[in-house]
Amino acid sequence: MKITHNHRIVSLYFTIFILVSLNTVYLPVWLNEVINLNTQQIGLLIGLVGFLKILSNFLITKNIKTFRAKRLVTALLTFFIFCSFIFIALQKNIDVTLATFLSFFILLIFAPLLPIIENINTSINNSSFKYYGKLRISGSIAFCLGVFLAGFCLDKFGTNSFPKLYIFFSLFFLMSTFLIPNEEERQKLKYKSNIIDLLKNKKFLLVIFGCGLVLASHAMYYSFSAIYWRNLKFSLFQIGFLWFWGVFAEIIFFLLIDKVKIRNIFFQAIIFVGIISSLRWIMTYFFTNFSLLVLTQSLHAFTFGLSHYLVIYYVHTNISENNKLLAISLYHALSSGTMMTILTIFAGFSFNNGSNGIGFLIMAIFCLISTFLVYFRGYILK
Repeated sequence: MKITHNHRIVSLYFTIFILVSLNTVYLPVWLNEVINLNTQQIGLLIGLVGFLKILSNFLITKNIKTFRAKRLVTALLTFFIFCSFIFIALQKNIDVTLATFLSFFILLIFAPLLPIIENINTSINNSSFKYYGKLRISGSIAFCLGVFLAGFCLDKFGTNSFPKLYIFFSLFFLMSTFLIPNEEERQKLKYKSNIIDLLKNKKFLLVIFGCGLVLASHAMYYSFSAIYWRNLKFSLFQIGFLWFWGVFAEIIFFLLIDKVKIRNIFFQAIIFVGIISSLRWIMTYFFTNFSLLVLTQSLHAFTFGLSHYLVIYYVHTNISENNKLLAISLYHALSSGTMMTILTIFAGFSFNNGSNGIGFLIMAIFCLISTFLVYFRGYILK
């Protein structure tokens, strides 16, 4: 069977998002229950990675011009992550400091991988964005599968089996990197990327700050929801299902979004996302019943799915080809990097001081800030 570009993209999305699910949901649990870091320390660790993401993303992606280079960089970074977890798995009683450093190293070099995959998807052929939602579904399905299977395995074999689970799934992603096309299948870019052009683009900055704040508001959810729900006596399987349900809603969104003409309602959509996201975090704070939380998780289709899609849409339709990878890297670095870092630290301190879920209310406030920022865009863009 001939391997098409769509097959390549689906394979890359599927394998990387299983790793994303492990990083997001279960790595903090492993750090807490096996390495014995408290929530404040976990927040500082993830926060420090976030601050440095913008540096690592920029340094690693700014000079990548060909598909061959993307394949080489992606494979090397994944190989380093793979080897790091093998080393961790071989230690019977790993030192806390060493485990913390390796976790920091793994998260830092993992950061540029998703922007590279996103860029490959939107540039592998000229019409790829028409089917972005349907291709991106493969990543959402993988995330669902990852949290579901990992929750089951960690419940059954113990949280200390997390490194072995990561080794297994990272091997699949490493193999998928070799499906990235050779450079001769795509003409080289004629012009170098230019970050100054991006920083002068006020609309682009407004979009990534507006959507980025909403995406960053997932900090409490990403870093501490599993620990928070564990304190509510939910099993890892139940926690995995809550994550599964949120991403399942995201799958439905990506299945339907290609039919919507976003251009006509673009900024209104960002305002809608801010309001819905604020509502989600307020509900997450007040609802402690499992069934009500499942209902609340349905809003993930908008709080993540739509906000992410809006940025990718804007980059694809308004940013020059030579700057697209840099634009996506800047977006990831700011949203899941710098801004999420600040909110993660807030969440970690609030959680550690006995307020537990109060961090969700802090996230809701930042979503409202995003709403006002975009609503008054007329004054900002003058």
